[in-house]
Amino acid sequence: MNNINNTAKLPPTIRLIVALAAVPSLLLAVMIVISAFDQGITSIGAFEVLYSLVGVLALYIAITGKRLF
Repeated sequence: MNNINNTAKLPPTIRLIVALAAVPSLLLAVMIVISAFDQGITSIGAFEVLYSLVGVLALYIAITGKRLF
């Protein structure tokens, strides 16, 4: 019998591409944390936080392989 799985995972090549594309935003996330300790939260912009959160989301997708849509 054929078992149809509706929660198919992304192929490993796509997951690798997503992980590589997320590296700059993950580096920004590290820089934000360092900046928050050194200069305070007031020196961090909203776009920087949003961009780093997208990187964390991309890393989650790359590790788990789940599709969001």
